[in-house]
Amino acid sequence: MAGAIQRNLILFLIGKMTAVLGSSIYGFAIGLFILAKTGSSLNFAVTLLLSALPRILLSPIAGTLSDRMSRKLIIITSDFACAIWLAIVFFVFTFIYPEIWVLYTATAVLSILNTFYSNAVTSAIFNMVGPDYLQKAMSLNQAAGSLSTILGPVLGGVFFGLFNITTFMIINIVTFSISGIASIFIQYNLFSEKKEKENGNSIFTDLKLGLVYVKQQAFIKNLILISIWLNFWFAVFPVAIPYLVLTIRKMESIQLGIIEGTFSVGMMVMAIILSARPEIKKKELSIFGGLISMSTVLILLGLPNFPGMMNVSNSLFFPYLVIMVFMLATFIMIINMPIMVLLQKSTPDEYRGRVMSLLETGASAMTPLGFIIFGFALERMPVWLLLAVCGLSIMALIIYHFKKKTITPYLKEDKQHKNVAIS
Repeated sequence: MAGAIQRNLILFLIGKMTAVLGSSIYGFAIGLFILAKTGSSLNFAVTLLLSALPRILLSPIAGTLSDRMSRKLIIITSDFACAIWLAIVFFVFTFIYPEIWVLYTATAVLSILNTFYSNAVTSAIFNMVGPDYLQKAMSLNQAAGSLSTILGPVLGGVFFGLFNITTFMIINIVTFSISGIASIFIQYNLFSEKKEKENGNSIFTDLKLGLVYVKQQAFIKNLILISIWLNFWFAVFPVAIPYLVLTIRKMESIQLGIIEGTFSVGMMVMAIILSARPEIKKKELSIFGGLISMSTVLILLGLPNFPGMMNVSNSLFFPYLVIMVFMLATFIMIINMPIMVLLQKSTPDEYRGRVMSLLETGASAMTPLGFIIFGFALERMPVWLLLAVCGLSIMALIIYHFKKKTITPYLKEDKQHKNVAIS
């Protein structure tokens, strides 16, 4: 069994890494191409919207399908569908209609297919590796994503000056194909005896049953609610940091790039550490300790804008921000990993796709809402004050759930939450 798990992990890492890295390089290059061709930040924003909107709208349906159908079939089909779709886009853009709208359409369809892929992958991890290797698999999954986030812009920027935009399509066709081939040989049901078949219900009936199930499971419901609200308050970070670094502190754009890149580095480093160590046993300490630390760091990020600090040299605050952002990323991993492990273990297989999709939808929807609200607030209050408000709001959230004991009774290993599936 151990050999089969290790084989699954290796194949999973190969497939995930190639697909995500290829997509990261392609996405970065497409953004540069649209900016270069149109000179419009609005057109670039449309690309980002087309990437994010399908994930928000379709995640519940994707989660429902992953509970109804073979997740392996969804994963393989999505990979090869992405490769075939990009091949069609390559042909159309090269020989028939080389216009920006072809790229917009390509982005939207790829985002739709990736929504079904990512939800099926997330809900299949438990059955692929079992409970003992769950933290390792999820950490490697995060490490692959973080590494791609780091390498994608670097390689995309280097290759953009050397290759035509259609070359990036070919690269992504190859990476999706490799991911699909690797997925064929993965045993996704290694720890599942469930026979995946149609249950006679409609998709929307199954989706409703999933919502009812989450509502009745207080532990899962509160974990999802905590994650959703954390994503909302944390949305201040990507909005406030560029404003703080470039507008307030007048640092160079390359310094902002290093500071933001440090976030992915921090997540990757902690993901690798967690993948190499046994599963976190003291989940209560990890989650609540990480939340307190994260909110504290979020408040401290406003120090360069604090009254009396504007005269301090950027040569001191630049490394300070790098260190703070690195710490922030590691604390997020310390929080997220036990939460995701708990959700995977506490959710029956027949509901896992819908539970994970509800988490994805809620978190994805709250983030752009946070962008709008905090972007508006930045024009009316100091950065340090806004960061303090968000950090203290997270602390208030922690205190509320700790006092109400919404999840603490279920965090110890000997009191693992046991759910009963709804018939």
